[in-house]
Amino acid sequence: MAQANPQADAYYQMQVLQQEVQELRGAVEELRHEVKRLRQQRTEDYMDLDRRIARLSGESPASGAPEGEDAGASATSPAVPGTTSGGADTGSSEDEKERYQSSFGLARKGDYDGASKAFKSLLEDYPNGQYAPNANYWLGEIALVQGNVEEARQWFVALLDGYPQSSKVWDGRYKLGTVYHQLGDNTKAKELLEQVAQSDARASGLAKQYLKENFQ
Repeated sequence: MAQANPQADAYYQMQVLQQEVQELRGAVEELRHEVKRLRQQRTEDYMDLDRRIARLSGESPASGAPEGEDAGASATSPAVPGTTSGGADTGSSEDEKERYQSSFGLARKGDYDGASKAFKSLLEDYPNGQYAPNANYWLGEIALVQGNVEEARQWFVALLDGYPQSSKVWDGRYKLGTVYHQLGDNTKAKELLEQVAQSDARASGLAKQYLKENFQ
């Protein structure tokens, strides 16, 4: 009866483990790509939905009004990361409109770094502008897509605190609720999501679904 060769067995097991590690690395890399793709697709779908709803409401970036935004809704400048308290005078101008549309276009194309930089620059120059609430909101969305959950929280908080009369606040409140859930603060998350769910805001359905899936 042939005796087992410990060295041969160990070498074989090492080869098997190396192969398994390579396969696992490949699977992890595929998952990373899929997660990145889904995040981008989710944001693109949401942006497209936001545009469609705004258009049905008679508001469109092409017509000069912010998406889902009441003109002149902002009254104070929020304390947001990467912005200053100074800036141009309030009220929408052609420059602000064009820069907002350009920033939004970069986000739709997937150039999140470029869009983030452009939105922040817009807020520096127009901290109380007509498009400022939307800029804060999309900076939060971009941060989420890039996996920066805490930064996203700061932008959504800035939207709610700095522009309480903006119609974009309900979208921001919903997103902030999901962010707090990701951060493990279920109390704040549920409170915000229930506020949205009980409202007549367009995000109420999303909030109800999120609560059903995560808090029941």
